[in-house]
Amino acid sequence: MQYTTVYDIAAEGYEEWLFAYISAGFVLATLIVFLFFRTWKHRKILLIVTCVLTVVTVGIPYFDYTHLKSKLESPDCLKAEGLVSGHWEKKWRDKDASNKWQNYHYEGFRIDTVTFGYYIKGSGSAAGFQNNGETQLPIRDGMRMRVHYYAEPVITDGTVTNRILKIEVAK
Repeated sequence: MQYTTVYDIAAEGYEEWLFAYISAGFVLATLIVFLFFRTWKHRKILLIVTCVLTVVTVGIPYFDYTHLKSKLESPDCLKAEGLVSGHWEKKWRDKDASNKWQNYHYEGFRIDTVTFGYYIKGSGSAAGFQNNGETQLPIRDGMRMRVHYYAEPVITDGTVTNRILKIEVAK
C-alpha cells in the first residue's frame, strides 16, 4: 500500500521562534543593564529572571523538539498501521491559571490498540503533531494511516503518552 506523508516532525522544524526572540530581547536588556548600570542593586535579580525565562520559553521547548526528532530515527520509534477508529473531539472553555477564559480543543483516535490524543488549541507542547497547521488533516473513522510515534512515560502518574512524530495516509 502506498502512503503520503502529511506530517513529519523532522520536516516541520522548530516552531517556537517568537519566544526565542522575546527571550533574546530580555538577554540584550540584561546585558545593557550589566554594562551600564553597575551600581543598580537589583541586577542579580534581573539576571536570574532572565535566565529562568530563557530556559522555560526556549530551552525546554527546544529540548522537547530535538528529543522527539531524534526519536523518529531511533529504535524507540514505534509504528501503528491500520484503520482509524474511535475518533473523537472535545472543545470547551475554561479559566486558565491567570483566571482568564481560554478555549481548549482536544482530539484523539485509535489505530488498532494504540491510542493517540493531542491538544489542537489551548495547551500542551508545541513539539509533535497538533493538527493545527495551515491545513488540518480531517481525521475520521475508517481512514488508513501509518503513525510513527514515541511512547513517552509520564513522570507524574506513571501512564504513557503516545507522541506522534510522523503521519502517513494511504492514497
